[in-house]
Amino acid sequence: MLFAQSWCLCCFTFAVLFCGLVVGNHADTNALPFPWDKIRLPETVKPQHYDLLIHPNLTSMTFTGVLQILLEVEQDTRAIVLHSKHLQISKAQLLGSTHPRDLQVSEFEAYEQIALFSDGFTFEKGNHVVHLEFYANLSDSFHGFYKGRYTTNSGEVRMLASTQFEPTHARAAFPCFDEPAFKANFTIRVRRESRHISISNMPKLRTVEMADGLLEDQFDTTVKMSTYLVAFIVSDFQSISKKSQHGVEISVYTVPEKISQAEYALSTAVTLLDFYDDYFDIPYPLPKHDLAAIPDFQSGAMENWGLSTYRESGLLFDLEKSSSSDKLGITKVIAHELAHQWFGNLVTMQWWNDLWLNEGFAKFMEYVSVNITHPELQVDDYFLEKCFTAMSVDSLTSSHPISTPVENPAEISEMFDDVSYRKGACILNMLRDFLTPEAFKYGIIHYLKTHSYQNTVNAHLWESLTNVSYHSLLPCMLSTIMDTWTLQEGFPLITVEVKGQEVTLKQERFLREANSSKTSKYCFLWQVPLTYITSHSSAMQRFLLKSEKDVLYLPEKVDWIKFNVDLRGYYIVHYESGGWDALINQLQQNHSVFSSNDRASLIHDIFQLVSIEKIPLDKALNLSLYLSKESEIMPVTQGFNELVPLYKLMEKRNMEELENQLKGHLVKLFKTLIDRQSWSDDGSVSERMLRNYLLLFACVRRYPSCISTATQLFQQWKESDGKMLPTDISLVVYTEGARTDEGWDFLLEKYKRSVSPSEKWMIKAALSYTPLTHKLLERSIEGELMKTQDLPSLVITVSKNPKGFKLAWDFLKTNWGKLVKKFDLGSSAISRMAVGVTDQYSTREMLHEVQSFFGSLAQDQGSGLRSIQQALQKIQQNIRWMDRNVPLLKAWLDRNSL
Repeated sequence: MLFAQSWCLCCFTFAVLFCGLVVGNHADTNALPFPWDKIRLPETVKPQHYDLLIHPNLTSMTFTGVLQILLEVEQDTRAIVLHSKHLQISKAQLLGSTHPRDLQVSEFEAYEQIALFSDGFTFEKGNHVVHLEFYANLSDSFHGFYKGRYTTNSGEVRMLASTQFEPTHARAAFPCFDEPAFKANFTIRVRRESRHISISNMPKLRTVEMADGLLEDQFDTTVKMSTYLVAFIVSDFQSISKKSQHGVEISVYTVPEKISQAEYALSTAVTLLDFYDDYFDIPYPLPKHDLAAIPDFQSGAMENWGLSTYRESGLLFDLEKSSSSDKLGITKVIAHELAHQWFGNLVTMQWWNDLWLNEGFAKFMEYVSVNITHPELQVDDYFLEKCFTAMSVDSLTSSHPISTPVENPAEISEMFDDVSYRKGACILNMLRDFLTPEAFKYGIIHYLKTHSYQNTVNAHLWESLTNVSYHSLLPCMLSTIMDTWTLQEGFPLITVEVKGQEVTLKQERFLREANSSKTSKYCFLWQVPLTYITSHSSAMQRFLLKSEKDVLYLPEKVDWIKFNVDLRGYYIVHYESGGWDALINQLQQNHSVFSSNDRASLIHDIFQLVSIEKIPLDKALNLSLYLSKESEIMPVTQGFNELVPLYKLMEKRNMEELENQLKGHLVKLFKTLIDRQSWSDDGSVSERMLRNYLLLFACVRRYPSCISTATQLFQQWKESDGKMLPTDISLVVYTEGARTDEGWDFLLEKYKRSVSPSEKWMIKAALSYTPLTHKLLERSIEGELMKTQDLPSLVITVSKNPKGFKLAWDFLKTNWGKLVKKFDLGSSAISRMAVGVTDQYSTREMLHEVQSFFGSLAQDQGSGLRSIQQALQKIQQNIRWMDRNVPLLKAWLDRNSL
């Protein structure tokens, strides 16, 4: 708490240990103790309005700012504590009715806080206005107010400045109360040169010419919102615009040479914003929404209210060079960010521990919205993969509850992970199915309308959904059920045993951990909405499992029972007493009895059960044999997702004989389906994406007909100087062409000249799968060859290359400090590299090496990151798998040569 009348002894002790420098108009060289000892700000001073003037200089790469904050002081206090990071405060005043009072500024860098005070003065209860002037360098990172650049086709380098404030970086652009609950209105002005434009959250009201020749853009005042949603950009972007049916002006901004690639994003944004406007029954509250493609951007996208920002590859669609996968990805990203305009912006989580209320909902609404607005993209085909990915993280002891306590910026950044996004979306999908889509929709509308412009916690959502739900299976408040999914980590393993008409159900935590005690598994309990079908009835039935063990009764005996219909629930199922044998037999006889999602979930579940020794490997491999008759994208890709990692482990252990035996088996398993693929852009989106997947696998595995066709197409493409190639097989052709020095060099030149983000991504992926990858890594750390924003994905891709995995690991170790500085401690980029580079190691030697490196790091370099624990646990998991299963795999392959 903030002490209103005097400095306290505990604050004095704290200040002796950690005090910051006092600066300001009348700086006292004898530093006073900092008046606040908590990382969270006091709740007794609240901002009401910010009036911000920001002026970036794109020559000196600095910026200056002038800020006035209207504050509501709820109880007398001697100091105002707020956030500031790397800002030099040159002037601080309290504005009054007579004359300004100069304020001193004390800074506590460890908590990124400053305190404003004046000797002998008390900020009395009521409203006050503080005036601050400051300056700083534009950031070299991808957060705060940072500099970016791009190169035109003529070779000219042009600079821009843009913002990325989520989660805790608004404080690096202007002093502020940088916590989501401190909502306020913002009036923003931006000064710039005439060769640039500026855009911000709200429409521009006017442009005023200043005496020094600069222009000042003055923007309308925002609605009440959190600091992390503030945005402003100074650039030479161009735009195209269109009005939505509800009268919202929607514009897409990009660098001038790529404006022709903005049409798809514009039409998609118009469609989706209108959809959300109608679906939520709440009008989008701003008069405009801009979507800006930023050349240098770490995240996939950011939902700033009225000005969402994107990677170029997440927004720009080239009609000639972008693939169907690109179209699906762009549509989903736009759907995600526009969903945030309601979930996150209009209604915001109280604190970052409930980030999933923003991100889980936005991820979930991607699928709801795109399924309705763009049915041709078949987006439902890809939802279950999100749940499988979440489960792979959530099955480790290093996982965390969806809602989990966090305090410092690194902990907050780590919340932006698969648990918050993907698990959040999956339990919402389970909940919608449980309550019915209609009841769920009315519940979230009630939630949004009740809490508009406010902050919420989990309980507010459960209250709204309970109020509108009359579900027959709802015996209690919904929170009783859902708290078991949000307040504890992990997910249940449901064990099923059928005896006649009696089905015994047991639950325990699914945990990949050696020597995990029975207590650690069974102290977790969920209320699980189960669904099932049987061999005698395809009509889905429901059962709510509320205890560790229960029994349900069937109306008749059945040959098999299948739980978790279409993966509507977030759990794994194990079938005892011949249950798996019956399901495998059905798949082999007629797999179409099960939906494609059910087939994919059976593949997923049985291989996960192998990893915890519930099922022998040969039984899972026996199930996979049915894939020779499979043709749907989700079961096929899930088959690859389970089987390919097995030989990837071997590639890094010099087990060439067994590795090649398994690779040969997989080629034969999918040969019929591979041979059916055309080298064209024909078919549905799912068919085209599956084609790319199969042909890429076939060529990488040196399947002769694939190599021949890809080589021929690459030569034709090369002779046409990069024209006339079907987009959905471009990656396959590039990857084959990159295998020669001449082809690699040609692709690199095409990469440098290309203005298509889609084409550049595919070329980068192809180049990274060759023995020449060291050239890419060495010249990308500084953004010389490839943009630094692409470095994390590049390093991870190189790590999957049999010739490059050690190179990627050495690069990560050597450049760890630079990477942490560039991408920010706890960021998804750092987390993805820590896990992605190491997750195919399976020897004790590599485990020791990885432990030694990460164990040597200081706290401020990431030694305590959750992702490092995940990386180590994945290696340990791989070691156990290889120790147990290599002899079994060898014996099975010997028996089952196709």
